[in-house]
Amino acid sequence: MSRSIISLNDNQWRFGQAPRCPFAAFNVFDLHRVQEWLPATVPGNVRTDLLALNRIPDPFFGENYQDSLWVENVDWWYRRTLDLDPLPPTARAFLIFEGIDYLSAIFVNGREMARHEGMFSRQIIEVTPAAQTGRLDIAVRLWGSTALPRRRLNPLQKLWAGLANQLQRSWTGVYPDRSATTKCQMSFGWDFAPPIRTMGIWDDVRLVMTGPVAILEAGVTAVPIAGVEASAGDIPRIKALADDSPANLTIHLTLDSSQATSADAVVTLTPANFNGDPLPPITFNLTLPAGRVDRTLSCRLPSIKLWQPWDRGEPNLYNVTISLTCPDGHPLDAVTLRTGFRHVSFNQWQFNLNGHPEFMRGLNWVPADCFPGRLRSADYERRLRLVRDSGANLLRIWGGGLREKRAFYDGCDELGLLVWQEFPFACMFLGAFPTGSAYLSHVDAECSAIVCRTRHHPSIILWCGGNEFSRRRNQPLLNTLARVVARYDGTRPFIPTSPTATHGGDAHNWHVWHGLAPLHSYRQENARFLSEFGLQALPHLDTLRATLPNPTDPAQWSTHHADLPKLHHYLSIRNEELRMKNGEEDSSFSILNSQFAQAAALQIAIEHMRRRKNYTGGLCIWQFNDPWPAISWSIVDYYGRPKRAFEHLTDLYHPILISLDFPPGRRWSPGDTFTAAIWAINDTLQAYPNGILEIRLDDHPIHTQTLDLPPNSVRQVGALAHSLMASPKLLSLTLHLNPDLRLHNHYNLTWLDLPPGPLALRLRRRLVDWVLW
Repeated sequence: MSRSIISLNDNQWRFGQAPRCPFAAFNVFDLHRVQEWLPATVPGNVRTDLLALNRIPDPFFGENYQDSLWVENVDWWYRRTLDLDPLPPTARAFLIFEGIDYLSAIFVNGREMARHEGMFSRQIIEVTPAAQTGRLDIAVRLWGSTALPRRRLNPLQKLWAGLANQLQRSWTGVYPDRSATTKCQMSFGWDFAPPIRTMGIWDDVRLVMTGPVAILEAGVTAVPIAGVEASAGDIPRIKALADDSPANLTIHLTLDSSQATSADAVVTLTPANFNGDPLPPITFNLTLPAGRVDRTLSCRLPSIKLWQPWDRGEPNLYNVTISLTCPDGHPLDAVTLRTGFRHVSFNQWQFNLNGHPEFMRGLNWVPADCFPGRLRSADYERRLRLVRDSGANLLRIWGGGLREKRAFYDGCDELGLLVWQEFPFACMFLGAFPTGSAYLSHVDAECSAIVCRTRHHPSIILWCGGNEFSRRRNQPLLNTLARVVARYDGTRPFIPTSPTATHGGDAHNWHVWHGLAPLHSYRQENARFLSEFGLQALPHLDTLRATLPNPTDPAQWSTHHADLPKLHHYLSIRNEELRMKNGEEDSSFSILNSQFAQAAALQIAIEHMRRRKNYTGGLCIWQFNDPWPAISWSIVDYYGRPKRAFEHLTDLYHPILISLDFPPGRRWSPGDTFTAAIWAINDTLQAYPNGILEIRLDDHPIHTQTLDLPPNSVRQVGALAHSLMASPKLLSLTLHLNPDLRLHNHYNLTWLDLPPGPLALRLRRRLVDWVLW
């Protein structure tokens, strides 16, 4: 028989509390001890199911999350019944869970079928005998988060933890219990997220029925064949690729056969999002033993269309179908994966896509919800559309977050967005991750699942070991991750950690904000890639109204992560302060000015890094989004409301930027001469001759010139010198390239930058950079 699928993503599930029981010692099927069964939705989370029934208050309002911490102190059962038509005699049935968070046991018709620790592994369970009865009683036991593994420290670590806690003075901890897990690190609490340690069936569930040979796992790597030429210094450089290039296609299969047999695997490729003819089918003859076996199928394709990032072309995608048949043509099983052909290389933090340098205009992505189980395709689509509209071409999936759901990567593939994917490890400053064999085996299994689940997505161009921890002190972990990537992918670069600035790599610049440095200090950044930088800003007043009992009381803002002293510090660039009189007018004023400061800071950093194109490979703003309603560094809040910085970003992140280089944040007076270097940056592969640049000061024209923009270029194209007749306010730039393309930029000249931050904070930030080495 051919494959048939029954989705179990629905509201036909029920859930209830169970008595506490140790995960490792559990040996009693205690489903009958649930006293009350309640309706549930899968995918989901325990708290969101309770919230739907009004059994807990909204955890996102005020400090209500504390009222649901009891949820983590009990265990839970989820159950569902499925009635089936009788299976054909040779048919097989498999129950597939794409992700259960975090400690779980799966039962079918009262029999334990699997037990698992982790939230990213796909669990595949054969249920053929049970399905032949015509009824499946599916039950999943979830352990409360207080049962999660905890760090076990030796005497030396205990001594160091006591000393280091005095030095570090940070909420992150020296050896935090979260580091004993591969669970989403953010769920333990972060400086923009509450400590909500989730449990639930958070990803898709389905029942799959096949013939006697089943495709349990399928992966695809699709890479165009690239020629190499020597560039200056004999550093290899990929020749430019074009449509109709040849390509290598590799298919990784895990098969399960009920008996030793022969089978044919027929591979077909059809255009998924563009018009074109299917490629001729390719047949592989397989000899299979009884049981599970891995097979790799490789072929060369004579001509394909490239997948390109959105600013370079079309993100062409193919449906790759692998059909298993008996030698007589009788169908056994089939799967379809969508992929694209693109080549990525990486050298000294310069990315090369399909033979062309690609400057990364990036954003840091954090989980879009503290309850990832309730995220649906439409939720991802809305957010990814905003990313695309901003002009960004890269998302860095921060290591304190998730392997996102398939809909996220599908959306990036479709929109031509690039993805830097980190593994789930973050912020281990003075400590280190465990080094025991059991922990590293667990890391190997969970991270192998991440790679195998996502490697067919062309949008993913980089693997990274994680965020902000020492490479030197975490070699066992990083060696494990490097082996995982080499074993299951090998087509993308792998970097151990971010940042790697002391090794000539990327930097996280927190001298501004955490070090209270003036905004103009961004212009001293000399990293090859700037992967974190930013300022907090208050969200829209409507977001505060939906979040806090008294939304205009700044004292309540700190319950949702506002750092009031630093907000106050950076509001002073407009000679203002946080207004604390507890009224909507004052709150609106503080919102306006905090968003002004955030936008000004990001503009300085972005333009500085983009003027360094060809030495600098790109940048990533911290951060794009929020996992709950927060006062954070995001440029789009939890409810999707953009801040002022996002609105300006559409100009600053356009592939073509006109930029002025001048000392920002000084007071200009009548009689001063305003001087600036005029720069033009073109990240596209198209030349734009005879552009017309017009510069206006307070709506009066002060400069006009023509300029040419070569493809993929950065250069100074002129200079501006203007004697001021009055105190200036707004400098506006307009670049006319053709009747359909007009670009803008602007500079507010009314703010005054800050003095250097305290020496102690500056030294502390330098110490952090050294610690992360």
